[in-house]
Amino acid sequence: MAVFAGKVTAKAIRLLGAGLGSNLPGRLARKVDPAVLRQLAQQARLGVLAVTGTNGKSTTSGLLSSIMRMAGFSLVHNRQGANLVTGITASLVEAASWDGKLNVDYCLFEIDEAALPLIANEVKLSMVLVTNLFRDQLDRFGELDTTARLIASGINKNQSKAVLNADDPNVSQLAPDSVRTFFGIESVTSVASAAPDRTTGATTENAESSAPDLRCAISANDRELSYCSVCGEEIQYTVSFYGQLGHWHCCQCQHKRPEPKVVAQNVEVLATSSKFTLSIEGRTIEVNVPLPGLFNVYNALAAAAAAHESGVSLEAIRQGLKHYKTLFGRSEKLTIDGKSVLIQLIKNPAGASQAVSAVVGDEHARVLIAINDNLADGRDISWLWDADFEQLASHRQPITVSGQRAEDMALRMKYSGMSVDLIQTIPKLDKALERALEMVQPGETLWILPTYTCLLELQKILRAKGHILSGT
Repeated sequence: MAVFAGKVTAKAIRLLGAGLGSNLPGRLARKVDPAVLRQLAQQARLGVLAVTGTNGKSTTSGLLSSIMRMAGFSLVHNRQGANLVTGITASLVEAASWDGKLNVDYCLFEIDEAALPLIANEVKLSMVLVTNLFRDQLDRFGELDTTARLIASGINKNQSKAVLNADDPNVSQLAPDSVRTFFGIESVTSVASAAPDRTTGATTENAESSAPDLRCAISANDRELSYCSVCGEEIQYTVSFYGQLGHWHCCQCQHKRPEPKVVAQNVEVLATSSKFTLSIEGRTIEVNVPLPGLFNVYNALAAAAAAHESGVSLEAIRQGLKHYKTLFGRSEKLTIDGKSVLIQLIKNPAGASQAVSAVVGDEHARVLIAINDNLADGRDISWLWDADFEQLASHRQPITVSGQRAEDMALRMKYSGMSVDLIQTIPKLDKALERALEMVQPGETLWILPTYTCLLELQKILRAKGHILSGT
């Protein structure tokens, strides 16, 4: 009855054009039967895979889904990004038959950090993949130690296998009593944009290393502060990629970055794609990912690590990454009125800084930034001042800013060093999109960087123009 009620609700919502039906059907199904999530998830023959962390959950789970399907596994995946309890329930209801049967090998869930322990209370999570931990929506999560505790409790609940980012000290120190597999970047040979690292004075282009030593020459002043789980001292770095991600160690007690089992070497980040050598326990393959940005290399590496731990071959991993199709608003590419558009969600300093870095790497970029401060975006927009928009100071083309906080974004761009004559403030997103598209010349790409509710608004605007975003 719960599945029936949820399915009928979802169909009604879509027929009425009232949304995607990605949450309410799950809420209603849980009202009819509070155990529906547990009863459906336990039918997965090979288990439940969870992806969590601050940035990259949707893309990483999408990449992992592509790999697992390439390997021949059947999945149910909340690919629309509804990652709270009701959204995950709705995805299972959608995938189930009308009589409540679920015929899949795996459930693959992107899960909000705060929702992870709630899901773990109802579902036995076979594996939990953690992408990274940055400050995000302080009004929801508080500081990083709170988020880390939530994730750790979700892993510990079922003693799930943990797949962790070795380069993030906030992540790699999680769940020490669990079975853990680590992934990390060993060397970066070229990045389309080599913006200076404000901490080291170096660029990510020359941040190349194969064996970090224990010198304490690099401080973490401009990163997310991270502390040693053994002695409490501030973490130091010998190689920095971005944020607090890099080859880290503690000078006090010599605790250091764990040796990753799944490694990316010779990373090359191009304007619209990336490639690297993937090494797993001595075996290597060359990998191409149709996504720009160093952050997406981490997402691909994380997905490869989880797939490997699930028994997937290197060739299936390579093919799954190569043929990945983007998800809703995550480096999503489309053509509007014959003009190239790329949409990249931004929501916190680290993610925004990396998105801007990818923009700067495209010498033919036009830019539209749309900022809202609704509940789903986070009410506190002070994060705009922590993101590295200074990278755009040398951008010679006009930048359009839009959304409820368009004026705040315009002020941020002014203080980044951009000429005020190049900042166009158009609060209404439909008008801003129209104006930005008018300026796009042949061979150029319009990069749209929206916060979450701006992305939802953009989806409706584009639907009216006959363009359907992925997963919608």
